Amino acid sequence: MPHAHANPEDVSARVQQLLLAQGARYVSKATEENWKHAAVALEMPAHPHLPAGVWVVLPWIAPTNEQLEAWLNQALQSPLPPLVVVIAMDVPTIRPATLQTLAAAHRVELVGISALDEQCYGSRLAPMLQVIFSPDADAALSKTNPLEHLAALGDQRNPEVFFERLRRAAPKTAVTPWIIRANIAVFALSLALAASHGTGLLTSLFTGFDNETLVSLGANSFDLTVTHREIWRLISCTFLHANLLHIAMNLYVLKSMGDMAERLFGSTAYLGVYVASGIGGSLLSLAWTLSTSHNYSVGASGAVFGVMGGMLGFALSRRKSVPMQVYRSLLRSAGMFTVINLAFGFSLKVVDNGAHIGGLLAGLVAGLALSRDLPPAPQPTKERLYATFAALAVLLALGYAGVAAFVVG
Repeated sequence: MPHAHANPEDVSARVQQLLLAQGARYVSKATEENWKHAAVALEMPAHPHLPAGVWVVLPWIAPTNEQLEAWLNQALQSPLPPLVVVIAMDVPTIRPATLQTLAAAHRVELVGISALDEQCYGSRLAPMLQVIFSPDADAALSKTNPLEHLAALGDQRNPEVFFERLRRAAPKTAVTPWIIRANIAVFALSLALAASHGTGLLTSLFTGFDNETLVSLGANSFDLTVTHREIWRLISCTFLHANLLHIAMNLYVLKSMGDMAERLFGSTAYLGVYVASGIGGSLLSLAWTLSTSHNYSVGASGAVFGVMGGMLGFALSRRKSVPMQVYRSLLRSAGMFTVINLAFGFSLKVVDNGAHIGGLLAGLVAGLALSRDLPPAPQPTKERLYATFAALAVLLALGYAGVAAFVVG
């Protein structure tokens, strides 16, 4: 299956991942800035199917026969002459027969790979390398992160390098999609329960759910959460939404920010930030919004504000790890997001700004506590991560005790 927008740099990266997965190591001074864009040498150990020796992976837009021969003459005079040269080309500018002739003359294996039609040719190794374009290759190759094998880190101030590190450290995000699915599942359950109470589908979708439905599924309220000690409502309410517009807005913002936040923190720590933010928003909602009324509060917006707060906390604590351009953009986005949404909340009585501010503050604290150096730097141990979770849990428990003691008192 062809990969969309394939180019020589992407093909070079996939070949390197394949070799690294088979035990190869870099012998050239590849860094995060040049590993996909320049000729990179790797040493392949003994392997059942791939020849042992130095492999050079060379991204080249449109080499000519003369350019390739001149490059070979120079490369073969190096201290570690290549045994195999893999040329990732934009279009197949050198014929297979020419590659075979040059390979025989210089006693190297020459494999051409066309990024245009994703075909390997020119060598007996071509069928073995063709696996990088197989439908199952993405899952297999994503387990090997070339950035963990490089001899040196690139310039972390380069936004392109920064985002490449994030993408390579976490090719796919796991937590954000599941949070979105959980919210949708609870919304579907709310529709079914409301229908059993006699509320029509269109009414539930656009006007809103009846209080009986929201309360039975875990809406946050002072009387139930604090007076009757139904503490589970602190988190259950973050998966409930008042109507279709409410859930659509929250999940759109969550998807927009969640993937980047999950890559920044790692999936486990990101889940901690999300949960702590949701509970923190619920606590401030109890103390500020709900303590003087008999209203109910639902929605993921406290946790969503917390995701923004978490990214802000990450940027503040790891300023040297974040490019200045990204750092300033994040501060600007966080400021605009917060001001606009809080102003919108203060203008409408139905919006729970207590949950928004509480989620933002809890996310900021959690982001500061759970931030990390980005891979391939050493990562926090599980013991340290769990100890941080425990400390956050204690803070949230003290917050609940404070609401129960001081507001009731």
